Amino acid sequence: MLTKFLGQACTLIETNNKKIIVDPWIVGPCNVNTWYTLRNKAATKKDIPTDVDYIYISHEHQDHFQQETLKEFSKKIPIYICKFKTKRFYNEIVKLGFKNIIELSSWKPEALTKDLEITSIQNLDLMFEDSALLIKSSEGTIFCQTDCKMDFTSLKKVNAAKPDIGFFMYSVANWYPDVYNYSKEKRDEIAKKRKANKINGFVNYVNVVKPKYAIAYAGGPLFPHKSQLELNNPDTGVFGCPDEPKKAWNDSGNSGTEVVIMAADDEIKIDGTHVKNNESILSTNKMDALNELSIEVQEDLNRRWKAEGEASSKLSTKIIDYFNKIISENSIARKHIDMKVQLIADGKNGGEFILDIS
Repeated sequence: MLTKFLGQACTLIETNNKKIIVDPWIVGPCNVNTWYTLRNKAATKKDIPTDVDYIYISHEHQDHFQQETLKEFSKKIPIYICKFKTKRFYNEIVKLGFKNIIELSSWKPEALTKDLEITSIQNLDLMFEDSALLIKSSEGTIFCQTDCKMDFTSLKKVNAAKPDIGFFMYSVANWYPDVYNYSKEKRDEIAKKRKANKINGFVNYVNVVKPKYAIAYAGGPLFPHKSQLELNNPDTGVFGCPDEPKKAWNDSGNSGTEVVIMAADDEIKIDGTHVKNNESILSTNKMDALNELSIEVQEDLNRRWKAEGEASSKLSTKIIDYFNKIISENSIARKHIDMKVQLIADGKNGGEFILDIS
């Protein structure tokens, strides 16, 4: 049983002559053309392993459901997802042309072959639809948390499956506080606290699940556009680096699990043998490599940003319609929302918008 780490939350598991890829994001940026995976050089289409037997996608966020990568796979490959409360995610996959989409009930094992099964694990959050994955074969068991937040009971159930290898989130995956109107001092303070909380979360997750080997992943993207380079600063940025959770684990005094730092394209065997490939590990030393990556992708990024165009003159109406649609799809979550949010959009047709969800 061999697992290849392909960046962010993308893993390729090969066992008993079958291949399953999880959360494939390999080429191009995501999240309005700003995020790149933690690599020295940008990946190309030839780096996409399209010869897989199965695809699993944990949820709809673009760093897990990245359409530019998915378009390279055959539309006949079965795609497995968790059965969520709404059909929003399912329908987005249908739009890409995939013909065989299978929804899995949470915690119900699904046999792919006589000696390979997967178990989707839904998070318990009322609003966010997300999932983790257990992969079990006659050769071993692997747990992929993706960036699914999990409660103690769920983690203990994963522990009972006795995973040999576990991939665990260690970093935030959103823009808070970077795009909020705080002073630099306030932003840095919030970022430091959020980053520490996520790294402590990694330690806690690993300590409960107790795999033989743990890998920190699903975090720490790169922002190579020249206007966003400061977001990568490991001293002030909110995004963690993979050497930080390893250090936190080693300093915690916990035992029984070895934390392995993997770079994109590295492989790990079920016995913990770590096979290094072309990419060096980018951690708190990433700024020099990032500057080179920035030069490499700048022309492409500028082209992508220009192609985005300007906001519609109907932006305010579209914002209202979007949030009404999202909220209307989940009647359970709707009962628990009581808040007001101010959005500020720069540029032509921008402005200030107040969402009163109370």
